[in-house]
Amino acid sequence: MAGTSCSAFSHDGKYLANCGSDGKLKIWETATSRLKQEYIPNLHLSSPCSVLAWISVTRQSNSNSVSPWKKRKRKSVSEEPESIGMVAMGSVNGNVILYDVAAASVSKQLELGHTGVITAIDWSDCSGLFTAAEDKMIVHWNIQDDCVKAKFKSGKEKVTAIAVVHGENSIISAGKTIKWWDLSNQRVITSFTGHASYVTSLNPIKMNGKSIYLISGASGDRQLNIWSLNKENRDKNSVAILVMQDEATSVTTHVVADSQVEVLAVTRSGKAHLFKHQPNGRSSKPLKPTLDVVVNSSRGQRESVQQIQILTAKLTVDSRMLLAYGSYLNVSFEKVTPDFSEKVQCLMRLGAKISKERNELAVSKLKPTEVDGEVQYLATGTATPIMKRSRSNAVGSQLPMEVRLENLSLKTAANTPGEAPTKATNMAQLLMQGLHSKDKTILRDVLMRRDETLIKNTVSRLPVETIAPLLKELTILMQGKAYTTKIAITWLKMLVQQFAGHLLAYPDIGDLLGPILGTVDAKLSLLPQLCRLKGRVALVTGQITQAAEKRERINEESLLVYQEPDSSDDDTEVEELASGSESDDIWEEASDQEANQEADEANNQPGDDDEDDNDESDDDEGDDNDDISMSS
Repeated sequence: MAGTSCSAFSHDGKYLANCGSDGKLKIWETATSRLKQEYIPNLHLSSPCSVLAWISVTRQSNSNSVSPWKKRKRKSVSEEPESIGMVAMGSVNGNVILYDVAAASVSKQLELGHTGVITAIDWSDCSGLFTAAEDKMIVHWNIQDDCVKAKFKSGKEKVTAIAVVHGENSIISAGKTIKWWDLSNQRVITSFTGHASYVTSLNPIKMNGKSIYLISGASGDRQLNIWSLNKENRDKNSVAILVMQDEATSVTTHVVADSQVEVLAVTRSGKAHLFKHQPNGRSSKPLKPTLDVVVNSSRGQRESVQQIQILTAKLTVDSRMLLAYGSYLNVSFEKVTPDFSEKVQCLMRLGAKISKERNELAVSKLKPTEVDGEVQYLATGTATPIMKRSRSNAVGSQLPMEVRLENLSLKTAANTPGEAPTKATNMAQLLMQGLHSKDKTILRDVLMRRDETLIKNTVSRLPVETIAPLLKELTILMQGKAYTTKIAITWLKMLVQQFAGHLLAYPDIGDLLGPILGTVDAKLSLLPQLCRLKGRVALVTGQITQAAEKRERINEESLLVYQEPDSSDDDTEVEELASGSESDDIWEEASDQEANQEADEANNQPGDDDEDDNDESDDDEGDDNDDISMSS
């Protein structure tokens, strides 16, 4: 893999070279898992190795150098060319160191090529050695003469990955944009844009001697893009996408005889994904891994199974997987044949600690003395027993670092029983410990907090040196789901408010904030579609809620109930109404009679007596007249 890695397998897969943060070069033999060589270069702390790659230098053996104790030497030996495997290490000061594995010493040192940190390196038997640095220059080295063969500028952005196309007199460089260069005129043939962050791996593939494809991966991306390199058809879109569960740290390829490409990618989480793809036009859907490889530790039936991290891997000629797992303090190598009967191939291996103890017991001829664990020792001049703690018990009784930090920072005063202990100092210490050790458990416990006051107090207690690693962890959080993105935005807001001046003065602020801005742009591009989806879901859920409310209303009890009477009840009501009407008439007649009596009494008052007398005299006179008429 051409890119920015500090570990690489040799071309034949016999050795693995790694240069750690301490500047030491370590070379393991893959057949025996044994550390073969360890080299500490000069100024390994001030100018450590930044990238490395394996190269093969062909030289003829010197026939003139005859040993003093030998009189003759075979001509065939002197005439045969000798191929030597070397490790080319690009350093921070811009120089390239060539380490001879056979001689276990530095063979050459290439200087005066770069003025900045070397960021990418690659080797080809046909073209030679190429390097790229932060000075935005690409250098073609002449190893035989220890000088620069060609040098040209890569563009406005720095190059983070470089790869040589075999047999085409061309190279590929990549920052955020991938460029295909023609070495004859040092011009760009075409360029590809498809990554939001800096590219870390480039793997050109040549199939059938004609078709050329490129597999690229970038930091923070959980996918690999496949590009078609064709000078006639300059299609700038990727022809296929390989999706993974995490960011790829190591990518290796192999072309099978039937024009099928095998891609083995090792992710940051310690898993390996094997892809099988036959390039033939554009693929409409992302391709998932054909096989997932996981290595787990088996320490006993009672203990839980733990995952062993896969450091790097390589595909061999016979389509087998050469895996390096464990840690760089104790690396184990194994060639594994892929088993495609299931989607996940789980390898159960013995833990490193137990295997080491068993090996020591097997090699050593002395057996340890068996001592009872309840032995008590008395000190001189006193009868007080002093317990001697064995090493096995001491290891088990030691508290983890996280618990120690909590005990140190969560102590409260005895005189203030009502006050709650502050957690800001504890959170800051845990965060610094997690960033230093890269412990995912500690980082998850600290960063997955939503209390803004606690986050603000924690950030205010962090030193300036933790800004860069904290931004990298926040970048990983922002690439997750919406919940983790909200938390990461809160941390990022507090970090910018607290360290705004330091961030402005930081030289590589673009490299740190570039992936974050790319992730924000990618999420904002999906915002309109998510809003439409939210509206549709709201309509559907609203209709479902209304239907449920209608059903509940039907089942509710009525506030007023009216019961219709029977026919017998109607007859009784009619009779009651009739009797009621007669009584009303009687009551009206009685009231009229009472009114007439009152009127008569009013007419018979004392003021009207004379009139009554006159009436009576008139009546008498009338009677007399009647009597006279009858007598006559």
